Amino acid sequence: MERIRRGSRPSRLSIDVANYIQHHLSEPISTEKMAKAFFMSRTHFSAKFKKETGTTLTDFILCEKTEEAKRLLRYTDKSSAAIGAYLGFSSQGHFSRVFKKYSGMTPSEYREVYSV
Repeated sequence: MERIRRGSRPSRLSIDVANYIQHHLSEPISTEKMAKAFFMSRTHFSAKFKKETGTTLTDFILCEKTEEAKRLLRYTDKSSAAIGAYLGFSSQGHFSRVFKKYSGMTPSEYREVYSV
């Protein structure tokens, strides 16, 4: 959500997308499913979001899921596997790869450094 707030005033679409993602974090979120929810074709929806925000829809979704994973790693004792499953990742490996891509460290490294 923070990425949308930077720069100029966010569009209605970008705010609606951010809200949709926040309400569906615990599910697998696809661009196809979101496009249907917003009554647009997937290609039009993705292009419009990229034009308005400067980031791809997939990157935005995975970044938001990574931010939620950070919160869960920091403030709960749930395992990394449980967090990945909760956030709708297909496997622990996929969750770990995505988390490392967007945070620069593995989930266990993050928990070790930042847990309360």
